[in-house]
Amino acid sequence: MATRKRVRGVIASRNKLEVAMLNAGIRSQSELAKLIAEKEGINSPPRDLINRTFRQTRVSHQTITRIATVLDVPPHSLFLTQDELAEEEELNPVTVTEKINCDETLEPQSKILEEGFEASEDNEQDSFINREPALTPRATAVKPQRNAGTLRHSYIVAFFVISVALVSLTLLWNTDENTVDSNPTAIPTVKSLMIIKGTSELEKELARSLTLKLKKDFTISSVSISDIAANESPYSLTENYNVDAVISLELVEKGIYKALLGFAYTNTSKTLLASLVDSETVATEKTIGESSAKLESALKQYLASPEYTYKGLNETNAKNYISSQALLHKGLNEDNVNAALEKTHLILASVPTNPMALAQLCNLYAQKMYLTADKNYLSHANNACNRANELAEGKPEVLFSLAQKSRRENNIDEAIAYYLDVLKVSPNYYSAYVGLTEGYLKQFLMTKSSEAMSLAKGSIVKAGELAPNDWMIPFIEARLHYYEGNTSLALKKFEESKKIEVTQNVLANLGSIYFCDGNIEAAFQNYKAMEHEFGASNISDHLLATASFYMQKYDDAIGYNLKSLDSMADTNSNGLYPIWINLGDSYLAKSMKQEAMEAYENAVKISQKSSQNTTVKVDQLYAYLHISRINDTFETESVKAGIRDELISIESQISDPGAKFRSMVIWAYLGNKEKARSIQKVLTSQCKGLAKYPGVESILI
Repeated sequence: MATRKRVRGVIASRNKLEVAMLNAGIRSQSELAKLIAEKEGINSPPRDLINRTFRQTRVSHQTITRIATVLDVPPHSLFLTQDELAEEEELNPVTVTEKINCDETLEPQSKILEEGFEASEDNEQDSFINREPALTPRATAVKPQRNAGTLRHSYIVAFFVISVALVSLTLLWNTDENTVDSNPTAIPTVKSLMIIKGTSELEKELARSLTLKLKKDFTISSVSISDIAANESPYSLTENYNVDAVISLELVEKGIYKALLGFAYTNTSKTLLASLVDSETVATEKTIGESSAKLESALKQYLASPEYTYKGLNETNAKNYISSQALLHKGLNEDNVNAALEKTHLILASVPTNPMALAQLCNLYAQKMYLTADKNYLSHANNACNRANELAEGKPEVLFSLAQKSRRENNIDEAIAYYLDVLKVSPNYYSAYVGLTEGYLKQFLMTKSSEAMSLAKGSIVKAGELAPNDWMIPFIEARLHYYEGNTSLALKKFEESKKIEVTQNVLANLGSIYFCDGNIEAAFQNYKAMEHEFGASNISDHLLATASFYMQKYDDAIGYNLKSLDSMADTNSNGLYPIWINLGDSYLAKSMKQEAMEAYENAVKISQKSSQNTTVKVDQLYAYLHISRINDTFETESVKAGIRDELISIESQISDPGAKFRSMVIWAYLGNKEKARSIQKVLTSQCKGLAKYPGVESILI
């Protein structure tokens, strides 16, 4: 088939495609292909076309248009934007097809492509102000076994530059990872090896350990990076140093996340031996020994088999995995989660049963559900977690994803138990200590237990010992101080976090602290800084809307709220429900009653997708209150009694400052001014800004 060179085409976003499919009620890529065939009256569903598009390969505009027509969305809404493409390039460029078929036929190009699509399909379907069918209970469902037991080739002008890092290393595991015979027979011609020594202590120790293991079978020589001539090609090293093969390591770093790729070079080839990642952060004699043993095993398998191919995550997938983790770590917002999802889907497109990638997918969909209050994403998270657990029960990454998902479902006790399981298996797993801190903090907020706060402090101290330069450590410490009532220390810790890395989370929370301290103008300026640093988003617009409302700039508040909803128009959630409540309050302040009622009704509808925790229930009662007031039905005794009884049933569990504020407003309208005043007094000590709600004094008289 003829091809045209350098026809760039376009790349569709897998995440946007999946969202559009969900909205259209299409369950799988196979179903999408069949619908295209039906619409166009062709005999064979264009499965290869769908497959290439979902793999984020360059395809023609016509291809995207055909898919968009069936999904009933504008074609351009499915593209990766220039900014998204630039981010792809910055974080981890993935090679994409630079030429497209001159005529993309309606039939699969080959049986192999069609079968590859089907195989993938079978495996894939079936803030300080923090915001399904779920898995069956922990005791009966996915139950882990308890008590079970960059040298980066940026070439110095031409070859190696080694990044410095101290991380522990474990194999980037896969269920069908290469196995090695107990006594493999080495290829006779490979008798001498050279191991390139890096500059960091980790790389030196790993090279030393590997040398000790290999010297009984091979003549070993070593050379430091500084001894290699700048113009030497890696393929010339065997000849230049008179050895049969060269072993080198490539350190890939994305923030605190790292992977070490082990390669074997001959004068004609470069072969990936193994992918090693850090899950415990700290290098120890034990982890160095385990890592060198795995490299030795992989090397001997490579030498014993001329057709050796590493069956774990390959180089590109390992880099995508690290990038996916790093994207989420940069800040919990929907843009980062979407980008991380795209990286993870790229991995699963080539290795659909890799449990590590499935565990990451579970975590990301749980975060997506948390951000959008959309239960469809929780269903995806459950599916990914179940599949990961079936393939690798008890692995720390799988246990961690189960913990994250449980926490996002507000199953705090279950989440804590899973985090503790992670640490039994992997005692220095940094992220598990961070999650454990969040779990204990949530327990404290629900129970006011001093023991829970003490456990939270202990967990974050341990996390800080493992990753002292991570922005999340002072960030979480700041939240702990705030909830203990120490606002000045909280502000200090947030500023420390910002010095390490400027993130949306830090700027948003700094603004929120100033807001709760009663300095609404300072809060607004921090929210504007977030918009300036990261661009306008539904988060920054939502926060700016809140600050504008409290500054009694109601037109601005309405504008920001509408922008926030606009930016979320392509998601399943139609916006987070608090945005609709803020919009309703802003309309009501301008006596735009019909618009206000529609906003409150949307808030109720969207909130029903969320787990029905106490804060959500209070917010729903608040929206019902205003809807009934606008409809002139509030004075009906049955309406008042219904709202009153529901509020009484949950008032002892109300801990969130925003929920306390809304309960105060409800009690004031119900006529219990004394209770409303007592809540206002408590609220003022927690968050003066909320207590300064415009017009609040008039309803408390």
